Amino acid sequence: MRGFLAATFLAATFFHSLVAFSLGAATCNSSALDTRTYLYNITEEGTTVFDVARITKRGVCDIGRHNLMADVTILPNVGESFIIPPQTCYPDNESCLIKDEGRTRTCIYGGPRLYYTVNGDTYEKIAIRLNITTESLINGGPSGSPSASANDTLPVGQFLKVPQCSPSQCVIQPYSFKWGVYKDLAERYGTTVGQIMMLSPTYNYSSVAFSSGGTFPPISLPINCTALSKNITILS
Repeated sequence: MRGFLAATFLAATFFHSLVAFSLGAATCNSSALDTRTYLYNITEEGTTVFDVARITKRGVCDIGRHNLMADVTILPNVGESFIIPPQTCYPDNESCLIKDEGRTRTCIYGGPRLYYTVNGDTYEKIAIRLNITTESLINGGPSGSPSASANDTLPVGQFLKVPQCSPSQCVIQPYSFKWGVYKDLAERYGTTVGQIMMLSPTYNYSSVAFSSGGTFPPISLPINCTALSKNITILS
């Protein structure tokens, strides 16, 4: 009897979920969506890509992929512009975000060694992009920085030495960046967002790649980054 009731409950739950999904789809009038593609200019310091998404009623990941962004959490500079894609019934605000899920590694596989800081960077944000512990990044320099705060904003254009596992390697290849954000590339090619950023330190996004006459940005891509031994040392 209990098994029958449980099965009945699960069936009812699935049915209600299906009905809710169908009703949600029905409430979106695709003919009322804003199908324009236009440029949005950053005019106020401190504006985030999340602010742009909220103001334009788009998904932050939709904007990120339409502008081939390195990471949507990078703070734009005043004077920068983003292409705003057409509205969709289901804006994406999740799939491009780097999930911080129990970082335990204390060094990166393969390199490179120097990370170039961008607007809004903190040790915490950089460590998440590299998938290493924040403490290992703070203490990874020649003399270490044990008094540094994980969430203090770092100066733009500062080189940080990143701890590297030895022996380890990445295959470095030129790459024409045609779709997505760096998280998509990292997951596909076995690397991290931070390491891709380290190989193309001056690239953050492109607002012209999909426009008339635009070209896809050439970047360098670390592929299949892996340790070469079970016994590693950390180069700091």
